[in-house]
Amino acid sequence: MKFQAKIKYFDENNLGHGPYIEIPEAIYQELLKITTDKRVKCNLNNEITVSRAMAPKGNFHYILLNKEVLKEAKISVGDLILVELEPDESKYGMPISEEMEEVLYNDPEGSIIFHKLTPGAQRTLIHIINRIKSSNLKIERSFVILEHLKKTKGKIDFELLKEDFKNQRNNMKF
Repeated sequence: MKFQAKIKYFDENNLGHGPYIEIPEAIYQELLKITTDKRVKCNLNNEITVSRAMAPKGNFHYILLNKEVLKEAKISVGDLILVELEPDESKYGMPISEEMEEVLYNDPEGSIIFHKLTPGAQRTLIHIINRIKSSNLKIERSFVILEHLKKTKGKIDFELLKEDFKNQRNNMKF
């Protein structure tokens, strides 16, 4: 479903902040009929496709973007852009790296714990890995995440996870 939208900006508040696009109500209602969890693939100006959630705010619905997406799509707040939305039917509601998939496959115990997490928690961990450029580092960090989940019995403690990443880095030095 295609439409034009102006990129707007939420000021900082307790519901999140940053650039966003408002979804026309008719398109939102149509997408609700064909999505199970409000996750959509969002194509911006035929430049970039990102996985996002449709979210409510007062009397409208929107898709939150970020600086990285704007930069990659070569767009700015205030620009009028072409938006195309379609249901995101991927397993996790976003792409997962081959490296992380392979680590999940090779660590059945860690995979079971990972898949017991809420979909949002799974996406958060996938996003941490997806931001890494190095394939080797993606593999190492994926293992660290699964070991963290085993150690914490499926609870994510982000401060402890940062420590685990740091310890893994220090253990790799010669």
